[in-house]
Amino acid sequence: MNIHIEENIKLAPFTTMRVGGNARFFARVNDVDDLNEAIIFAREKSLQIFILGGGSNTLVSGDGFSGLVIKIEIKGIAYKDNRVTASAGEMWDDVVRDAVSRNLRGIENLSIIPGTVGGAVVQNIGAYGVEAKETIFSVEAFDIKKNEIKIFHRDECEFGYRESIFKKNKNLIVLSATFELAQHSTPHTDYEDVKKYFEDNEISEPTLSQIREAIVAIRTKKMPAPPVGTAGSFFKNPVVSAQKYNSLKNEFPEIKAYDQGDNTYKLSAAWLIDHVGKWRGTRRGDAGVHEKQALILVNYGNASAEEMLSLAREIKNDIKKKTGVMLEEEVVMM
Repeated sequence: MNIHIEENIKLAPFTTMRVGGNARFFARVNDVDDLNEAIIFAREKSLQIFILGGGSNTLVSGDGFSGLVIKIEIKGIAYKDNRVTASAGEMWDDVVRDAVSRNLRGIENLSIIPGTVGGAVVQNIGAYGVEAKETIFSVEAFDIKKNEIKIFHRDECEFGYRESIFKKNKNLIVLSATFELAQHSTPHTDYEDVKKYFEDNEISEPTLSQIREAIVAIRTKKMPAPPVGTAGSFFKNPVVSAQKYNSLKNEFPEIKAYDQGDNTYKLSAAWLIDHVGKWRGTRRGDAGVHEKQALILVNYGNASAEEMLSLAREIKNDIKKKTGVMLEEEVVMM
């Protein structure tokens, strides 16, 4: 066996939240052969597998993980006409930056979202009116059960809000994704924060690079700076019926929500946590709610995973009590 399997590796440094215990076994994979060997090792020892990318959307428990953690470090970016194929281990923002430099449009609103391409696909990441699924042409994945590589076209990926077949089916490991971009397209600049940025800077027809600059500036202003640990948006925006939305609107006239066009509304979880729960800036020891963005839970230094989850539970219970809406975690629990 060529792959190096490490034992009792501390996982906190591999996550952006910087919490969690040890992995019983840990392997870095650089290609499909490495991945196959790691899976064989896990199968022989009857170990559970956890796939780790950039660790930006992962919360590791203090007990760690008793199986094998496979860290995907498969690299490579290739272009063909307006399509870019990026390997799962590439950092997502490197792909976005490179695409923008080539004047390829479609993913610029997803600038500086942390994590890898694999994570972006699994989570169907989204921001400022755009989701990854809108540009994904196909996804290459390894099927552990069948021991084969499969190609999934966009309509086979079962994409939903922060959802995909790769998140639901743990036998599928993303190897790469092909994105279909465009040299000419209508920019998504009508999202409130983006619109305001261009108004404030008196830019009426922003270029592609100016859109990326705007997204970077907006996100940087909201995000905590290192060494503060965070997993980004901790909760999903809840979707409710039009009837429930109208009821909440009567009680909270300023509520932020987006009409889904199917008799449902997506509520702003950040608005609920901030304006209904008044949680923004709250701390429980080193676990806290970010002072600039209520959707982000932060580790100010030595918070444990259990303390982060305890704070999350408090917030969920409070919002449920005050609105009847149950928030759901966006982060993946290990």
